[in-house]
Amino acid sequence: MNNTQIIKGLFFCLFSSIFCGRANGQSDPKLSNYSFTPLTFNPAYAGSYGGLNISSLYSAQWTGIEGAPKTILVNGHDMFSDTQVGLGVDFMSDKIGATKNIRLAGNFAYHFNISKDWRISAGIKAGISSYSINYQLLTIENPGEFSGDLGEVTNNKPIIGAGFYVHTEKFYVGASVPNLIATSYVDEYKNTLASTTQNLFLSTGYNFKLYEKINLRPSLMTRIAKGAPVSTLASVNANWEEKFYVGINFEVDVSIGAFVGIRFMENFMFGYAYDTAVSKFIKYNGGIHSFSLNFRTSLMSNRKRCGCYQY
Repeated sequence: MNNTQIIKGLFFCLFSSIFCGRANGQSDPKLSNYSFTPLTFNPAYAGSYGGLNISSLYSAQWTGIEGAPKTILVNGHDMFSDTQVGLGVDFMSDKIGATKNIRLAGNFAYHFNISKDWRISAGIKAGISSYSINYQLLTIENPGEFSGDLGEVTNNKPIIGAGFYVHTEKFYVGASVPNLIATSYVDEYKNTLASTTQNLFLSTGYNFKLYEKINLRPSLMTRIAKGAPVSTLASVNANWEEKFYVGINFEVDVSIGAFVGIRFMENFMFGYAYDTAVSKFIKYNGGIHSFSLNFRTSLMSNRKRCGCYQY
């Protein structure tokens, strides 16, 4: 058995587990501008650009509400040498009230042709998640029930995820579970701080060339999570020569938002996005503000990009 057959066999086993397991839980953030840092959700994205690509995102959600979520995402990936192997790293810091979740993971993806135009990229993710709660930031009715000091409690758990894309240069469809391991975070007082189970993400999109210099990219991302309705985010992004970007997104009965971005000095792109609720919740918050910064090297090879690549 050659190396390619071994790799394909490994991915077959991993991706079978995606659909054999229950796709549930609510531990993975679902941001409206997920397309800035897709490696967070799908390890098969590693190497999709064909060169070095580093993206970062800061999102302040539901501003005006004390303890509202603040999320930082950083992704970096590249195609390894002259092989079909993509390698990447993703980092997340997600703070909500007195709790904080920090994740760091490495990503490995293998890209191979199934026809002249169609390719598959399959990936695995491995890392660690650190979940902490600071009891000093909480109002506790009966602090005497706790023994010892009420300080910060931290739990560390492993992350194992998997995903794939089937794609051309213009179209893609993918599925992923960022973490296949169901875990519980428990403090020294035997209180369950949080529980995580598998979230299944499904995504698809297409790149239309409207004119010689203008591209239009509609896309969908669906998350299936236990205890929550199936949610689907639709977005439409347009760019002019990959220099100026605009986009809109919406989730029925949840939110609507817009994005603008500009590429400068050839290698950098800065973007800003604003989202607002479309329910009664809009009365109690100032929406979501997100800032993104992307760096990429010049594409030196003739590799075909995945249709999933956007920035």
